[in-house]
Amino acid sequence: MNQTRYEILQILGKGQSGQTILAAAPNPVVIKQIYAPKESLDTLTKRLQLVGRHPQLPALIDSWQLSGSQFFVFEHIAAAPLTRAIPWSPTQVESLLRSLLPVLEHIHSFRLAHGDIRPDNIRQGTPPVLVDLRIPQRSATAGGDAAYAAPEQTFGQLVYASDLYSLGLVAIHLLTGLTPFDLYSVADNRWIWPELVADSLPSSLSKVLHKLLERSLENRYTSTAQVISDLQTAPLPAFLDKALSLFPSSLPGALQKVLAPANALSPAAGLDQISWQPLYQLTPGITPALALYGTTLALGTAAGEVLVCNLANEAEIYTLSGRSHRDRITALVFHPQGHTLYSASSDGTVKLWDLTSGSLQKTLSQPGWLPTDLAIALPYLIVSDGSGHITLWDLEQLKPNHRFTQHQDWVSAIAASNGRLASISRDRTLRIWSLSEKRLLETLSVGNSQKLAIHPSGDYIIVGSDQQVDVWQLGRASPEQLCSVSDSITALVLSPDARLLAVGTEGNLLRVYEGASGRCVSELAQGWGVTALAFDGTTLVSSSQDETVTVWQRANPKEPS
Repeated sequence: MNQTRYEILQILGKGQSGQTILAAAPNPVVIKQIYAPKESLDTLTKRLQLVGRHPQLPALIDSWQLSGSQFFVFEHIAAAPLTRAIPWSPTQVESLLRSLLPVLEHIHSFRLAHGDIRPDNIRQGTPPVLVDLRIPQRSATAGGDAAYAAPEQTFGQLVYASDLYSLGLVAIHLLTGLTPFDLYSVADNRWIWPELVADSLPSSLSKVLHKLLERSLENRYTSTAQVISDLQTAPLPAFLDKALSLFPSSLPGALQKVLAPANALSPAAGLDQISWQPLYQLTPGITPALALYGTTLALGTAAGEVLVCNLANEAEIYTLSGRSHRDRITALVFHPQGHTLYSASSDGTVKLWDLTSGSLQKTLSQPGWLPTDLAIALPYLIVSDGSGHITLWDLEQLKPNHRFTQHQDWVSAIAASNGRLASISRDRTLRIWSLSEKRLLETLSVGNSQKLAIHPSGDYIIVGSDQQVDVWQLGRASPEQLCSVSDSITALVLSPDARLLAVGTEGNLLRVYEGASGRCVSELAQGWGVTALAFDGTTLVSSSQDETVTVWQRANPKEPS
């Protein structure tokens, strides 16, 4: 490691424990100098390398020790901070919380606290990136921006809950456009921000913000898991509540909810490391496509219907109004902010459903033949098809922007993350693309494979073949086997934090594996032949050839996976 190759451009910040420097090598980088390190260089370097693998954190590039100080070089994130466009709507703020809470959970899992969460340290993007992680950690030092610091930080105490308090302050700043100092009445000793928010808040978001901003550690959230749980189990967003009021009260006949018997569909004996409780069984018919957004479940049927289910309201099912698809639904995906649902069908079209009104917004005619899968990587809606093509649609203009045409046959599945797109095809190749450069990065031979998922970093592709799951790393010519099964794989989905992988097969077992080790931690018995899966790490939804959809809830979400 050669520290002499870095040219100092600017001192970004300086304190008692160290300083932060903008440098060039020749591209801009950020160097953190630690005056009195608390851990060995090797130990801290390894931890920061692992932490920096998250796509919403800067990667560690280099490190060295000199004259008693440690130096750590991080990727420079040039995107603008959040403060450029405020105030935000409640929906935008809730979307930001949902995006950043898993990042904090990731940081905290390495016994680190960020320590300086403020708008300037959250960079705009899809998803947003959290910068300026403080080093050393868990030391008795105040630091941070006083306007966004938790009360205990002013007394030299930094805990995980301090980050949650600061994130709450960022949220109310974005909602009001005012700094935290203007949102607290010293005379009345209380927060006054609820009176200054222009738009009415959903009760669930209001409750979460109030608990994030409890000045007492005893009353505040103590872990990100608690906040995530409250957001996930909260009622539907206000816009969807309004939309559901416009739908028919419920659908007749086979689409009525059916509560699962208490003793049915239990985890198999001996594989109870992670237990799942069946909440509902629905009977919408063959359901080849599922999508999950918070407590909102979307279902696409073989008859071409697009349905919406509110899991927080006893699984009552509603249909979206407008001209329905004329053939089998092949894929569903929600917009990252949840206001739009996209459906692809064998009728050759992709439809946009406006969830603020519960009606059809637009029908797109996919160039090529039969849309097979959907993905979203803003600013694009990505559509694969049976002719081997992949089309990038500009979401604002709703026009094709670019087409990848290198596949020679039917594209079976696509997945996108962190600027990369992965696709598998009947031509027996896995192809990895750069979305920003609109070019092919790698072509790999994968045999007969139908399902895939992508790690949030974009560096690892999980591919399900006939009877095994392989993990391909970008830049390597051969994969590592994650796990094997006894039946052909028909569905595969990775939890958003990449810790758990759900795998469905042609048989009657649904398995959940650890994403890192490949160890099977759950085995669930259900109807024969899995057709689709949706999974957020806490709620698991599976559809089967027996025309049922089962909703599972993780029974022990706090235990480590």
